[in-house]
Formats: sequence, structure tokens, C-alpha cells
Amino acid sequence: MAPAPAPGSLLADPTRAAPLRVWIVIIGVLVIAAFAGSSAYDAWHSYNVVISAENRELGNLAKALAEQAEDTLRTSDLLLRETVTWYQTARPEPGTAADDKLATKVAGLPQVREIRIIDEHGMPRFRSRELPGDVSSLSDRPYFIAHRDHPRLGVVLSEPLITQIEHRPAVVMARRLEKRDGTFDGIVQAVVDLEAFQQVYQAIDLGQGSAINLLRNDGTLVVRQPQVTEAFGAKFPELVAADSDSAGLMRSPIDQKPRFVGVAHVSEFPLVVAVTREKSVALAGWRDEAWHVAVRTLVLALLGAAVVVALVYQLRRVELGERALRQSEERYALAMEGANEGHFDWNFENGSSFLSPQMKLLHGRRVDAPVTTRDAWMSSLDIHPDDVRRLQAAVADHFEGRTDRCELEYRVRHPDGEWHWLQVRGRCMRDASGKVQRFVGSAIDITARKNAEAEKERLEIQLRQSQKMEAMGTLAGGIAHDFNNILGAILGYGELAQKAAAEGSVVRRYVDNVMHAGGRAKALVERILAFSRSGVGERGPINIQAVIEETLELIAASLPAGISLAKRLEAGDAAIIGDASQLHQVAMNLCTNALQAMKNGGVLEVALDRAEVAQSASLSHGSLAPGTYVRLGVSDTGSGIPSPVLERMFDPFFTTKGVGGGTGLGLSLVHGIVADLGGAIDARTSLGRGTTFTIWLPTTGEATAPSAEIAADLPRGDGQTVMVVDDEEPLVALAEEMLAELGYEPVGFNSSVAALEALRQEPERYDIVLTDETMPELVGTALAREIHLMRPAIPIVLMSGYSGAQLHDRAREVGILEILHKPLQTRDIAECFGRVLR
Repeated sequence: MAPAPAPGSLLADPTRAAPLRVWIVIIGVLVIAAFAGSSAYDAWHSYNVVISAENRELGNLAKALAEQAEDTLRTSDLLLRETVTWYQTARPEPGTAADDKLATKVAGLPQVREIRIIDEHGMPRFRSRELPGDVSSLSDRPYFIAHRDHPRLGVVLSEPLITQIEHRPAVVMARRLEKRDGTFDGIVQAVVDLEAFQQVYQAIDLGQGSAINLLRNDGTLVVRQPQVTEAFGAKFPELVAADSDSAGLMRSPIDQKPRFVGVAHVSEFPLVVAVTREKSVALAGWRDEAWHVAVRTLVLALLGAAVVVALVYQLRRVELGERALRQSEERYALAMEGANEGHFDWNFENGSSFLSPQMKLLHGRRVDAPVTTRDAWMSSLDIHPDDVRRLQAAVADHFEGRTDRCELEYRVRHPDGEWHWLQVRGRCMRDASGKVQRFVGSAIDITARKNAEAEKERLEIQLRQSQKMEAMGTLAGGIAHDFNNILGAILGYGELAQKAAAEGSVVRRYVDNVMHAGGRAKALVERILAFSRSGVGERGPINIQAVIEETLELIAASLPAGISLAKRLEAGDAAIIGDASQLHQVAMNLCTNALQAMKNGGVLEVALDRAEVAQSASLSHGSLAPGTYVRLGVSDTGSGIPSPVLERMFDPFFTTKGVGGGTGLGLSLVHGIVADLGGAIDARTSLGRGTTFTIWLPTTGEATAPSAEIAADLPRGDGQTVMVVDDEEPLVALAEEMLAELGYEPVGFNSSVAALEALRQEPERYDIVLTDETMPELVGTALAREIHLMRPAIPIVLMSGYSGAQLHDRAREVGILEILHKPLQTRDIAECFGRVLR
């Protein structure tokens, strides 16, 4: 018989061994992932350091070369200034030693090939050296024209050019000459040899893949090292696109290679120095190091996986596994401690102290704030009262040896009055006897994380509420759609029976009761459809004040005794995009709830005005973006809303009224409509004092109040043939009865395919088409598209019990004129056909 496992052994209890293997695997994977993430972070950080160093190096070099170019050009400009002064003072005559004088001036400036004095006609008057064929007129040169037409330009720098005689790259610097009366007397020009710049740039060893570019402000390439002959004089505005000295990464327009670019402008001259280096060259060292890190990480990750497998396989060596896990956790903790921002070191042995500048800033103190002792420092801080005892207890526990390290979070107030969350980690250094010698650690600001956690919790609550409302709306919309088909037959045939029954008869009384109950059912279905947002029709600009005034007239006519109405409507012609009936429902439901809350009388106050929102704001139900809004406030002086009810009052079918007292759809309908219009709701309540609901809706300009329409008799047909299509046979028969009574000649089909075939055979027989949308073979909008291919001008009316904005869009695309909402009654069809056929 095998010996029994020793007491306390994991093998004695298999239910403990299996979870242990799972935990070992989980912890091993986490450690490997943490190590891989740390390596990835190191590579990313190293990449950013290389990029920063590269940009800094290229930017500094570009600035240095820009200063060198500025000095060279400033020296040449100084020669021009001296020559202008000498010439305008001496006024030498031809044949004098003026040429020798100019040659002497140029002799000390190797970058200046020659200097010439050009008369007002553009002809050379004096020159520092003679060149064969150098007698052409310069009057058409842009720099000559610029000085001739603009007296106060100063020095003008030409486009890069190749000299006609020596064929050397150069630029011309020119200054204006004036006669004693101030009129134009020509120019002094210096031909600056660009090869002098080329030689300077050649002497700078930037390494492989680097280039120095001297360009004009418009991007014209003046000098490039290494040279690209075909690029000389071409324009590359991308290289000088920066508004100020800068460095960065871009695709070079010269060789189409990604390059780091350092740009510096030459002061006082329209030139830019751009130093570039190929990205592949600049990142070669980092790429090699990244490969090494990746290989090392992979090897270590494989070794870690092997260790985890070994630990799982050798469960009897759990103690060794736990020890390795503790060591791994300790290494991880020490590595994380070194990555924090602010650092401190309290030396209790000699009384010295150190706080990094960032540590002082984290606690709301200046960088130069004096630090003497730890007690003095702590007493100078404004720590949140709720965190003081917890902080002191955590530090005391660590000093007394009850904790291995000190780790806590607390709040500290900055001079601006804002509270900042800090996370502090520290550890004591002890002598052989266990006495604390030093306390070192670090701190980071976790305010953003704390705020994000709070915001995340708030958004999760809103998301759950939104999902619940959406699910309930979808369910309610589907049920209402089926009810509409049933109610269509009940109300339609009931209306026909009502007309056929004799006035005052028992049958007429029975039918009247059926129609009354059917009307209540239709109203309930409409509310359910409105809640599910499936009944949203065409939207347009609405004068919101006109709708609210109309609603308040209805409310005022039925106010209970003891309740007064106070209204303040100041929105003017402010308009929103929406449905007037929906807005009426919002105001009516809010006012009805307010009246029901004031059982012992009170004041119903309704206010409407405009409001500007300067910055984003969160309300109790929704949030506001900056913009212009209309604000509808409905207040009562009732009993207020208890906290449990306040949390659920917008839930569908939730009601505090008794059986038969309410459907629970009022406020949920308000919430759905306001959210669909892009608005938000703010609910404020006080028990015993009353409740205020504030509705915020975004405005879209202005709209005038609509004028009242005059009621008219029902329009009748004149024998027109109507094609009726619906997959429900009772509804087809009902529509035929209604249309026949209105003077039309109906032809019914319970199949859309059969109706389409009948139209193909007799395309001119029918004057108008009335079709359902939801049918099994061919939906109504698809049927309308096929019909219009045969008869583009025939009017088509669509009917549906489950409407919405998407259905309206599809109907408009295929040319449907109107949409009727089920259940249909005679008035609906008569008025619709009257509009369409007219």
C-alpha cells in the first residue's frame, strides 16, 4: 500500500493542487507580460531620446551655419555700404583709379568675386576687375528694377545664378545709389561666390546620409552639400515651411527620402539653412539596440515560460516556486520605484535632507523653497484633513517595522486652491539594531487617474441606463407594431359599423364603446411608438415658444382647484429641429406630473428662455456641448421626489401611481425625445418643497410661429382607380370598403408580386397606389421603385405601423409622396388622397 501524504502536503488535497497550478500559470504570464512591456517601454523611450538628440543636433548645427552665413553676407553687405558711401561722396569720373579702388576693397573678401557700380541705365560704370564681354546691360535684372522702383529697400539678394563668363554659381547682393537730389543713380552690386559656402560645408563632416542646404525664403536651393547639380536653383518650399527655427522629420523633396531636418533662418537676409539626415542613418544605432533588446526579451520570456512549466510540473517544490515568485515581485517593485518623478531622502542620522525640484512642485511649493527638517516640511504642507491620520499611520507602521515599505495616496492643496492626488512610495534604511537611519522614496501625481476613474464610473452608469432604455424601447416598438395591425382592422371596421348602425340603437351604443376603447388603445400604441423612437416623422424648424404656449393653454383650461399657473416665455422666435407633436408631449407630460405632485394645491411655474453654454457641462441626465440652447423649466411646489424614485423615474413602465393611475411611459418618453433631439435634462428636487425639471435643447436659428389652419370637409374621390397592396387580407378588405365609401374604385392585392404583375399587364388602369411597407415578398419601398420604372408619374402612398426617420428617407428616395401611419381611419385616407391627387 502506498504511504499516505504527509499532513499539510498539497498532494493530500487535489482540490488545492489544481487551483495552485492555475495561479502559477496566471502569475507567470503576468510577469512575462510585464517584462515584455518594460522592454517595449525602454525601446520606445530610447527611440524618443534618439529622436530628441537628433533634432537638437541638427537644429544647433543649422543655427551655427546660419550665423556663419549671416557673418559672411553681413561682411559683403558692409563692403556694399562702404562703396555706396565712397561713391556718393567722391563721385569719381570715368578713367580715374575707381576700378583700382574697388579692387582694393574686394581684395580682403575671398567670397566676393567682384564688385561693380552700375549706372541708372543698367550699364557697368566701374568694376573691381575686367572680364571679357562684361558690357551687357543689367537694366532687366530683378534686383536692378527693385532698387530703381523702390528707394528704401536696403540690400537685395538675387536668385542663385551661374555667371555668364566664369560659369560659377553665385548670388548678387545690391544696394541703391542716389544722386544728390535723392533720385536713382544706379546700384552697387557684389557677386558673392557660392563655392565659398560649398567649401565651408565640405569641411564639415556630418557623416553618411547627411546634407547641408542653403535656400532662399521661397525654397530656392542656393547651395547643397553634397551637391545635386540638377537641384540648383529649383524651389523646395517644404524645407523652409516652418515659421520659425525648428527641427523635425519629413520626406525630403530633393531625394524623396525620409529625413530629420533642422531649420534656421539667416537674420537680416532672406535665406534659410536646412541641415538634414536620413532617418535610416539616424536610427541605425537605435534599431540595432532594439533588435538586441527584442532578442533578449524573447530569450528571457522563453526562460520564464520554462520556469512556469517546471513549477506546474513539480508541485512538490511549491516552496521553491513561492520563493522565486516573491523574488520576482520584489524585483518588479524595486524597478517601478525607480521610475517615479519626485524623489526625497530624509537622513535621520546626520539631519540632512533632499527633495528634488519635482517633489516640491508636486506638493505645491516653489523649486527654491527651503527644506530643513522633515517635521518642518510636513507642517508647511496643506494636506487634506481626511488623509492626515491615514498618512501618519502608514509612516508610523513602516518606521516601527510593521510594514516592509510605505505606500499611500493622499491629497495636497496647491496655492491655486486645487486639490491634487499624490501617490508616495518609500522605504526605510536601518542599521544592524533595526534603528531607522534614512527614509527614501518617490512620488507621482495621480490626479488625472483619479479623475478618470470617477469619470469612468459615471459613464458606465450612463451606459447601463442607455442600454436598458434602448432594449426596452426596441421591445416596446415591436409590440406596438403588431398591435397596430390588429387595431387597424378593429378601428376600421368599427368605424364602418358605427356609420351603418342607427343613431340611438343598442348596436350603435355597443359600437361606440368599441371605438372609444380602440381610440384609447391607439393612443397607448402611439405613446409606446414615440417612446421607442419608431414613430419619429419628418423634422423641421419649430418655433418652440408657440408649441409651449399652445400646451399651456390646454393646461390652464383644466387646472385643478388650488393650483395657479405662472409662466415666463422669453425665447422669442428661437427654433429647434424636431417634431412639434413630440415637443408638445414633453411639455404636457412634465406639466401633468407637476400637477399630480401638488395634491394640496400650489404653483406650477413654466419658464422658457435662451441660454449660452460657454464650455462643456454635465447635467443629472446628459451633458451639454458649448453652444446656444433654449431652456424649458417646469417647477412645482409639491412634495418632492424621494431618492429611490429619482434614480428610476426615467425607466420605462416605472410608476409610483396605483393600478390604472399611469402607464410609466411619461418621463421615459420625455427622456427619449430630449435625447433624440440632442438635448439634456437636469432634475432638482427637495423633499417637501418641490421639484424642477430643466430641459436643454440646441437651437438652429429662428422660425416664426405657425398660423392656424381652417378645418375643411373630407375630400372625396371622383371614381379614380386605387391599387391597394397589403399582406393582411382583412386590412385589404377594410381599405377597399373605406375607399369605396369615399368615391374611389379600389382594387386590392394581398401580394406585392401579384400587384406588380397586374400593373405590368394594365399599366394605365390605376390612378394611385396605396401600399404597405412590411410585406414578405417585396417591401413597399421596393415595390414603389419597380412601379416607377414602368410609370414614373403615378402617385404612391405608403402605409406602415412602424415608422421612423430611416423609412422616411427610403420613401423619399423612391418617390413616395406621403406616409400614412397605421391604424388607418377614413379621415386619414381622405385627407392624404385629397392632397396627393390635387
